[in-house]
Amino acid sequence: MVFFCIDGTLYYVNCTPTLIYKLRKNMKKLITAISTLFFVATVSAKADVGVGIAGAMHLLDGSGAETTRQSGQVNKGSHDETASVPEFFIEAIGDDGVLAMGISYIPTRDMGSKSRTDSNSEGDSGTYKAAAELDNVLKIYTDIPAGSIAGYPTYLHLGVQHVTLSTLESLNSGSAYPNQDLLGGTIGFGTKGELPYGSMYYKGEVSYTNFEKYEATNAGNKVTADLEDFAARIAIGYKF
Repeated sequence: MVFFCIDGTLYYVNCTPTLIYKLRKNMKKLITAISTLFFVATVSAKADVGVGIAGAMHLLDGSGAETTRQSGQVNKGSHDETASVPEFFIEAIGDDGVLAMGISYIPTRDMGSKSRTDSNSEGDSGTYKAAAELDNVLKIYTDIPAGSIAGYPTYLHLGVQHVTLSTLESLNSGSAYPNQDLLGGTIGFGTKGELPYGSMYYKGEVSYTNFEKYEATNAGNKVTADLEDFAARIAIGYKF
């Protein structure tokens, strides 16, 4: 929101929608810029750089609705899917060993599938199979010190994720819904510490991510979907 004054009268313009639109349209440029800034800041501050791999268990909770062509019938459904996936990360670590800023990458997360069979006289008869996966999962995050529990340092984990929702469904019409890029906000809580093996360290955390709503139309059908992700991960890193 921007305020300005003309002839003694105060005016304001709400710039938030425009800012969000520009953020979505320039996400790749933004990630590149932040990545560059991340490495520059790391070198300038002479902070430790950590690289590592994590094993994560995800519970993906999806719910949505499809409005079919001609009949206008609304079919609602939900589906939960668990997945164990690797995650790679690089981060700049503060002097206290807890404060960090980094980037993580997950190759693919499968969301599973679900089918239904319809039979009617309006041209929508057949079997419909809904399936999807999350590709190019990239997260920019920060770990903020949050005291300690029983002598173990803890942190608050905040991040922004970018994913490509790839649709793999099979529709009776032979068509398919388009893939779509989505943003998600992540919040979590964890602990980290040194390992007795040179410069190695560990991280353990739980997190929750809420993604943007997926909306698409195809061959007269319309679909909307909401996606949430609950995750627990254990990571091993190396500082240099």
